[in-house]
Amino acid sequence: MIFKQTDEAGEVTQFSIAARGILVTVFSIAIFNGLGYLILMTNLGKRLAFLVGGAATFGWMAIGGTLFIIYAPRGIRPANLEGLNAFQTRIPAIAVTVGSLILFLMFVVALDRYEKEAEA
Repeated sequence: MIFKQTDEAGEVTQFSIAARGILVTVFSIAIFNGLGYLILMTNLGKRLAFLVGGAATFGWMAIGGTLFIIYAPRGIRPANLEGLNAFQTRIPAIAVTVGSLILFLMFVVALDRYEKEAEA
Protein backbone atom coordinates (compact mmCIF):
# COMPACT_ATOMS: atom_id res chain seq x y z
CA MET A 1 0.00 0.00 0.00
CA ILE A 2 1.18 3.52 -0.73
CA PHE A 3 1.07 4.64 2.91
CA LYS A 4 3.17 1.80 4.29
CA GLN A 5 6.06 1.60 1.84
CA THR A 6 9.36 0.91 3.58
CA ASP A 7 12.97 1.11 2.50
CA GLU A 8 15.68 -1.51 2.96
CA ALA A 9 16.15 -0.57 6.63
CA GLY A 10 12.44 -1.04 7.38
CA GLU A 11 11.76 2.69 7.80
CA VAL A 12 8.67 4.27 6.27
CA THR A 13 9.68 6.19 3.13
CA GLN A 14 9.41 9.95 2.79
CA PHE A 15 6.98 9.46 -0.09
CA SER A 16 4.61 7.50 2.15
CA ILE A 17 4.76 10.17 4.83
CA ALA A 18 4.10 12.92 2.27
CA ALA A 19 1.22 10.98 0.67
CA ARG A 20 -0.37 10.45 4.08
CA GLY A 21 -0.03 14.16 4.91
CA ILE A 22 -1.57 15.23 1.61
CA LEU A 23 -4.48 12.81 2.05
CA VAL A 24 -5.17 13.98 5.60
CA THR A 25 -5.07 17.63 4.49
CA VAL A 26 -7.44 17.07 1.56
CA PHE A 27 -9.93 15.13 3.69
CA SER A 28 -9.75 17.71 6.49
CA ILE A 29 -10.55 20.57 4.12
CA ALA A 30 -13.34 18.55 2.48
CA ILE A 31 -14.91 17.70 5.84
CA PHE A 32 -14.59 21.29 7.11
CA ASN A 33 -16.23 22.79 4.02
CA GLY A 34 -18.70 19.91 3.65
CA LEU A 35 -20.06 20.26 7.17
CA GLY A 36 -20.53 24.00 6.71
CA TYR A 37 -22.32 23.37 3.42
CA LEU A 38 -24.50 20.67 5.03
CA ILE A 39 -25.60 23.01 7.81
CA LEU A 40 -26.31 25.82 5.34
CA MET A 41 -28.14 23.43 3.01
CA THR A 42 -30.55 22.33 5.73
CA ASN A 43 -31.53 25.95 6.37
CA LEU A 44 -31.22 27.65 2.98
CA GLY A 45 -31.50 25.02 0.25
CA LYS A 46 -28.85 23.68 -2.13
CA ARG A 47 -28.30 26.63 -4.44
CA LEU A 48 -28.36 29.41 -1.86
CA ALA A 49 -26.19 27.35 0.52
CA PHE A 50 -23.56 26.94 -2.21
CA LEU A 51 -23.56 30.67 -2.92
CA VAL A 52 -23.42 31.73 0.74
CA GLY A 53 -20.75 29.14 1.55
CA GLY A 54 -18.62 30.16 -1.41
CA ALA A 55 -18.91 33.86 -0.62
CA ALA A 56 -18.02 33.22 3.02
CA THR A 57 -15.04 31.00 2.16
CA PHE A 58 -13.48 33.34 -0.36
CA GLY A 59 -14.24 36.41 1.74
CA TRP A 60 -12.43 34.76 4.64
CA MET A 61 -9.49 33.91 2.36
CA ALA A 62 -9.33 37.50 1.08
CA ILE A 63 -9.24 38.86 4.63
CA GLY A 64 -6.55 36.34 5.60
CA GLY A 65 -4.46 37.18 2.55
CA THR A 66 -4.75 40.89 3.24
CA LEU A 67 -3.62 40.40 6.83
CA PHE A 68 -0.69 38.30 5.62
CA ILE A 69 0.34 41.06 3.20
CA ILE A 70 0.19 43.73 5.91
CA TYR A 71 1.60 41.73 8.82
CA ALA A 72 3.98 39.32 7.10
CA PRO A 73 5.57 36.68 9.35
CA ARG A 74 8.37 38.00 11.50
CA GLY A 75 11.79 36.47 11.35
CA ILE A 76 14.60 37.05 8.91
CA ARG A 77 14.08 40.48 7.41
CA PRO A 78 13.58 40.47 3.62
CA ALA A 79 16.79 42.48 3.21
CA ASN A 80 18.68 39.51 4.66
CA LEU A 81 17.14 36.97 2.27
CA GLU A 82 19.42 36.51 -0.68
CA GLY A 83 17.84 37.88 -3.84
CA LEU A 84 14.40 38.74 -2.38
CA ASN A 85 13.11 42.17 -1.47
CA ALA A 86 10.09 43.01 0.70
CA PHE A 87 7.67 42.96 -2.24
CA GLN A 88 8.87 39.62 -3.62
CA THR A 89 8.31 37.86 -0.30
CA ARG A 90 4.65 38.95 -0.39
CA ILE A 91 3.86 37.91 -3.98
CA PRO A 92 2.16 34.59 -2.99
CA ALA A 93 -0.04 36.37 -0.44
CA ILE A 94 -0.93 39.05 -2.98
CA ALA A 95 -1.87 36.37 -5.53
CA VAL A 96 -4.11 34.56 -3.02
CA THR A 97 -5.76 37.82 -2.00
CA VAL A 98 -6.45 38.92 -5.58
CA GLY A 99 -7.79 35.49 -6.57
CA SER A 100 -9.97 35.30 -3.46
CA LEU A 101 -11.35 38.78 -4.02
CA ILE A 102 -12.26 37.94 -7.61
CA LEU A 103 -14.03 34.73 -6.56
CA PHE A 104 -15.72 36.52 -3.65
CA LEU A 105 -17.08 39.18 -6.01
CA MET A 106 -18.29 36.47 -8.40
CA PHE A 107 -20.24 34.80 -5.58
CA VAL A 108 -21.69 38.14 -4.45
CA VAL A 109 -22.89 38.88 -8.00
CA ALA A 110 -24.39 35.38 -8.20
CA LEU A 111 -26.16 35.94 -4.86
CA ASP A 112 -27.56 39.23 -6.18
CA ARG A 113 -28.87 37.50 -9.30
CA TYR A 114 -30.38 34.73 -7.16
CA GLU A 115 -32.23 37.29 -5.03
CA LYS A 116 -33.56 39.09 -8.11
CA GLU A 117 -34.83 35.77 -9.52
CA ALA A 118 -36.53 34.96 -6.21
CA GLU A 119 -38.28 38.34 -6.14
CA ALA A 120 -39.60 37.99 -9.69
